Amino acid sequence: MKKNIAIKMIATAGLALGFSAGSVFAQQNLIVNGSFESGGAGIERFPGWDAIGPANNNSDYGVAQSSVSPEVAEQGYFFAYFHGHPTDSSQDCLGQTVHLTVGAQYTISYHLATDGSTLGSGAAMYVVIGTSFGIDYSQDLLLTDYKPNASKALPYQKFTTTITATHASEILSFHGFDATSAILLDNVSMTLVPPQLSLKLAPTNMLLLTWTAPTNGYRLQANASLTRTNWVTLTNTPLTVGSSNQIFLPAPARDMYYRLTLP
Repeated sequence: MKKNIAIKMIATAGLALGFSAGSVFAQQNLIVNGSFESGGAGIERFPGWDAIGPANNNSDYGVAQSSVSPEVAEQGYFFAYFHGHPTDSSQDCLGQTVHLTVGAQYTISYHLATDGSTLGSGAAMYVVIGTSFGIDYSQDLLLTDYKPNASKALPYQKFTTTITATHASEILSFHGFDATSAILLDNVSMTLVPPQLSLKLAPTNMLLLTWTAPTNGYRLQANASLTRTNWVTLTNTPLTVGSSNQIFLPAPARDMYYRLTLP
């Protein structure tokens, strides 16, 4: 008599975040005070941001609150602004250290705008992530080279990039200047991208589990029930095929749940 085997999967980061396949899980923002709502307004006042580097001359940046367009927040009531025009090629710099899992993927997003004309001004905002707090392309990855050049204020534009972490600790930083108006920054976030786990039946009564690569640090676990305990870490070494990791397992004789987890 042929047995019917029910195979169920969940994909999580860390502890199980949900107990049903296909659930949408809220991801934690690794950036502290990414919308600049904590601590109020002030020049060079960025609570939660641990890397602050004013330009050598003509520095002018901070956090503002305004409801008069175009000086408005993209989210909430406060936003950061960059307005200085240094004459020595330095920039007003703002950054935050984030702690990552090497090999895991993260989505970084932020919103940039201007509050007036930038036509012919050379205004710019460089966004990088890496191990230096500066613009050192031997250590940092350029995410955005924002160079507004318009006769009027530009509305917020969302920038989104997905990266693979190469260091356990990196700095997401913003380097800007704008002599004629101000570049506005708001709603900064960085979230872990859980790998997509999938399963299908393979020949000779086997299961094929696949998930997106690279995902160093993730462990494949199995459990006969959806509980927070008794998850067993499988010791099978995944094979990387193209952009996916693969593991073949014997089909279980009972219901089984699978998940990916970070230590």
